[in-house]
Amino acid sequence: MAPHRVAAPLALVLVVAAAACGNDREDTTNLAPAPAPVVTAPAPADAGDEDANDAAPDAPPRSPAFVTVFAAGDVSFGRLVGQILLREPDRALFAPMEHLLRAADVRFVNLEGPISDQGNETVSPENNLVFNGPPASADVLARAGIDVVSTANNHAWDYGKSAMLETLDHLDRASVLHVGTGATLEKAFEPAIVTRRGARLAFLAVTDVWNQGVLSRHPGRAHVASADREALVRAVRALRERRDIDAILVSYHGGEEYREDPLPGTRALAEAVIDAGADAFLGHHPHVVQGVSFHAGKPIVYSLGNLLMRMHSGHPWTEMGLAVKIELEKGAPPRLFACPFRIHGIEPIPLAKDPRRKAYESHFFGRFQSLTRRVGGATLGPAGEDGCAPVAPPSGAEKPRAADSLAPNFP
Repeated sequence: MAPHRVAAPLALVLVVAAAACGNDREDTTNLAPAPAPVVTAPAPADAGDEDANDAAPDAPPRSPAFVTVFAAGDVSFGRLVGQILLREPDRALFAPMEHLLRAADVRFVNLEGPISDQGNETVSPENNLVFNGPPASADVLARAGIDVVSTANNHAWDYGKSAMLETLDHLDRASVLHVGTGATLEKAFEPAIVTRRGARLAFLAVTDVWNQGVLSRHPGRAHVASADREALVRAVRALRERRDIDAILVSYHGGEEYREDPLPGTRALAEAVIDAGADAFLGHHPHVVQGVSFHAGKPIVYSLGNLLMRMHSGHPWTEMGLAVKIELEKGAPPRLFACPFRIHGIEPIPLAKDPRRKAYESHFFGRFQSLTRRVGGATLGPAGEDGCAPVAPPSGAEKPRAADSLAPNFP
């Protein structure tokens, strides 16, 4: 079905530049409980089908120009998770997040590593930081309703070029869109486009880190979109000039692992992307949640942390991840909601489903507010029944300021 356009563009751009890096060692404690029930989120649809994969049928009616995007952090199907899928290929790994996934029109995550058939191998016997997800991983994403994944990250080449290209084949087979890598560099920079509720959203993805040395001097440079500032700005501007694109989502994978604040280069790139026309910037790679700022009224989410990746025992804040809900409406600035969760074994447990919600909610949002003040400030409202709290630009010209120590102190 040919896509229909809304009367006037939403003119929203979310650029996804992803450069993912794995934990330096895996915690073997706190294993996941028994298998969760199968997720019933709607199956992903073809990018050109504008009405398929809308919100749940029982959701309240909304304006055709009102689109909700769910975005979360790093997803790895290697190591222990991959072994579980080899035994239980139908395991619903995202089941605890079902209420958030079903409430969105479009769902995006960063895919941390290849999906390829390596027999029973899900991690290199020589290097615990080189991992691979079995083919069933693509089906897990599809059953959860994930529409788009970024494949531009430092683990894309863990099992070489052939596995990187096989990853795209498995995603295509499962009807999961991908962005950031391709058979050619031109393909890697092509946006993934999703049409929902009469609006067309474009996703871009780039990486600023590479496990095999410097990307510009590696064969991967012909297949992976790098976080070159000039190239990324050109790509965003080109999308803004297209009359058939209503929204652009940009994701960036870069920064420094386990660091609580974004690097100056990350902040500069985020603002450049917004100035070029993006309406939101989504960051990955640090494996911990960082603060949120606003530039020209548009949200910059510096790091979403982990989604499906086990916590690092030496870095307790890797236990807490962040999903964001972004509401896009014609003629209005993007509306951002922070939806935290904690990682128990391999399962993400959102606040709305957490029996210890009160304690974890206080810990997470206290830290989140402190981190956010350090990058410019934002107004954080109370969390709703779904565990998501509205995040808005500060009412005044709040400047970054130092905060007290943010040493974790989980209940």
